Amino acid sequence: MVKPMKRLKELADDQLVVLYADGCNEAFNILLERYDAAVHTYIRFNVSDPDLAEDIFQDTFIKVITTIKKGKYAAQGKFKAWVIRIAHNLIMDNYRKQSIQKIADDPLFLNGTDEWVEYMPSEDLNQEEVMLKKDKLAELYRNLKTLPVEQRQVVFLRYWQDMSFKQIAETTGVSINTALGRMRYALINLRRQTQQ
Repeated sequence: MVKPMKRLKELADDQLVVLYADGCNEAFNILLERYDAAVHTYIRFNVSDPDLAEDIFQDTFIKVITTIKKGKYAAQGKFKAWVIRIAHNLIMDNYRKQSIQKIADDPLFLNGTDEWVEYMPSEDLNQEEVMLKKDKLAELYRNLKTLPVEQRQVVFLRYWQDMSFKQIAETTGVSINTALGRMRYALINLRRQTQQ
């Protein structure tokens, strides 16, 4: 059963998963279109090597495809959290293999460019205000890199991926209280760093 593209885009994630499992490749393309940027950003935020990040990204979606095709995806309305959880597990597997945990040395999101500036408020700012905001964002990013991985991930998922603490807990495989505690300690550590 092939549905027109416009109608497919209006479907919920779990409906698209069912269609994809039944052979509608276009349904998966829509899911990929919805979440590839979020997953790629999550991986790049946690992996310093761009080639390794791309490998993990590819492996994430291979695992998604395989799981759906085998009929093992449990539809619960949490597709995005599930995909990011797969990426998270692959990142942790990589850390275990390397016996180190490191984070990107590049400025936020993309290979040493200033492209992260697009995430700043879009109001009309003069050049001095833009430079001040860039400096503040760069300082925040440097401070984020000093946090333990668990705290950094909670901050990233909460503020960059706009996840609830329940979703963060499911994605990282911890309790809600642990996710809240990690956020609390992250904020305490960030506050301490900005006061120095």
